[in-house]
Amino acid sequence: MPKVDATNTSETTLRVSAQQEIKKYTTELLIGDRGLELQELEVSFSTADHNPESKRGAMVAALVKRTPNLKKLTLNFSGHLHTWGNCLGEALTNALCSLKQLEEFRHHATTAARTDFTLYSIMKLVSAWPNLRVLYISGDTNGSGNTAEIPPATCALESVTFERCMSNFEEMAPMFAGSTRSLRSFEAWTMGYKEIDAIFELVLPSIESIRIGGCNHPTAAFIRDKLSTAPNLESIHLGGDVDRAGTIRTAFATALRVDEDGDGVEDANKQTPTPTRFPALRRLAYPAEDGTYNTGRGRNARTHEYDNVGESALLKAANRRGIYASRAHNIEYKVEGLQRRAVFARRAYW
Repeated sequence: MPKVDATNTSETTLRVSAQQEIKKYTTELLIGDRGLELQELEVSFSTADHNPESKRGAMVAALVKRTPNLKKLTLNFSGHLHTWGNCLGEALTNALCSLKQLEEFRHHATTAARTDFTLYSIMKLVSAWPNLRVLYISGDTNGSGNTAEIPPATCALESVTFERCMSNFEEMAPMFAGSTRSLRSFEAWTMGYKEIDAIFELVLPSIESIRIGGCNHPTAAFIRDKLSTAPNLESIHLGGDVDRAGTIRTAFATALRVDEDGDGVEDANKQTPTPTRFPALRRLAYPAEDGTYNTGRGRNARTHEYDNVGESALLKAANRRGIYASRAHNIEYKVEGLQRRAVFARRAYW
């Protein structure tokens, strides 16, 4: 029997796990329309359902239908709630889409079982939530589906985190159509395709923090010509891919050196010119290779440090601007992300 953990932390908050507790509260919330008062709901499954078709999705859907005024929803599960090919199922997807007051949605993995959340499901949900501000997804965002049929999102997202962003970034970009002047934080471990520039180009006026791990970085041209103009960007962390050719490091160094030739814009008091490139940047963690490698054998054995092309120029340019620059480390999350990335590493994906 699964562990029962159902708590009413207040009249507007409910945390529930185990199937029998979900059924119990689904019934109780009908009494006197108690579900209308709930604003926060957290549903957890500590184990993955290995049956080809799970009943969990329909059960959660029934509970969500009783709580139409939710502002915060957290689903903690791994695997699927319906079928392997349709993680959420139609009943749960429709119930979630009906939550028009939702401001924060979080999905957290509970085991190392694969969770194919799919980009189509995420974009359909985000498009249906006009008040959404915070989005956190632990599951994979891959999968097929005609995302072009989904209307662009109108919500003004403020913080977005993807633990397994494995999507076509150009198809994902419409998710941020309404977030041009609101998105402050973007964090993702990526293994997607097309250029991630498509996302950041939409949110340049508002973005303050970018934290990326995995295999994808903004292109050198985008960093140099567009990302560098973001007026509020304070922190950049690009881990994962080590940029052996040095193109990313060189792009940052080039952008930071633009104002050394006197191209800065003077403020109203004719004091220190305001930089035209990365004007708000305070911290930069750039991709690079750490450690050493060995060559030769016997008396010819030698130990070498990795030569990170463009690193010295970047550090020099950052130091002149008072920006703290250091080598980035890859992003690791708990449970699913950490364990599955270890598998990819053993398969020599990078």
